[in-house]
Amino acid sequence: MSEMKKLPFQKSDELIEDFLGKILYSKKGLLLKVYNVWLDCVGSDLACHTDPEEVNGGILYVKVKSSLWKKELKMTMGRMVEEKVRAAFPEIKKIVWR
Repeated sequence: MSEMKKLPFQKSDELIEDFLGKILYSKKGLLLKVYNVWLDCVGSDLACHTDPEEVNGGILYVKVKSSLWKKELKMTMGRMVEEKVRAAFPEIKKIVWR
């Protein structure tokens, strides 16, 4: 009979921590972090009309649910929101409203 090869044992909490660490430091992880604080960054009115969709190359892409809100963000409010988001996440350099 051949001997079974032993697999390295790792505690489940270590596996979970490792897995979560990989996710949180990925692009999707950054988006998840942004999504979790979006309401605090933009306020409830704006949060109801926007959804962070993607982070790529330091750019946060945000879906805006109406053209009126999108216009307002591009003209006035967007700069203020961008400053708050960049203060919380320095790796985000710009927000694109779409």
